[in-house]
Amino acid sequence: MIPYRLMITVFVVAVIAYVGLGRLTFTVPLSLEAAEACGFTLDDFAASGRIEYAPTQAWWLSFVRKQEYWGALSVGLAFAFVAFALSAVRQLGSGIASGAAVGGGLLALGAICLGCLAPILSVIGIGLGGAALIDIPKWMMALNTLLLTSWGTLFLARRLACCPVMPCATPANPGSGTK
Repeated sequence: MIPYRLMITVFVVAVIAYVGLGRLTFTVPLSLEAAEACGFTLDDFAASGRIEYAPTQAWWLSFVRKQEYWGALSVGLAFAFVAFALSAVRQLGSGIASGAAVGGGLLALGAICLGCLAPILSVIGIGLGGAALIDIPKWMMALNTLLLTSWGTLFLARRLACCPVMPCATPANPGSGTK
């Protein structure tokens, strides 16, 4: 059985966390080069040579223009899938569940590498992944994540329904185990 409540909750929390982290780490760009990287154009600059939007309004404009909502959707889907896989460790076995969790984590990492959070997280090497994935459109990453997590969820749900792994039985007398 698929834990829909758990997956929906994790999805919503992951999307809110992605959007919140994006807002917390956003700074209004001061140069034209930095502004172009954030989705701003020359028309967004005032006569003073600065972007005259409030910080939250500038972030929202950048979020929409850079299509960061696709990244938020991808991260939410990936984390919801990881939560499902980890919630079924006992029934699936640790090998299958950990493999599914790693796969979902890689999908989330790919989405983060494409997003605006990658330069901020480049301290830990995520910026290198973003450079490798630079030509992939964000909507394609979201579609890929949707397809892979949907297939993975169906696979794990069928496996849960058909092949439950029973925990190892403990011996009646713990001192009489084989050596």
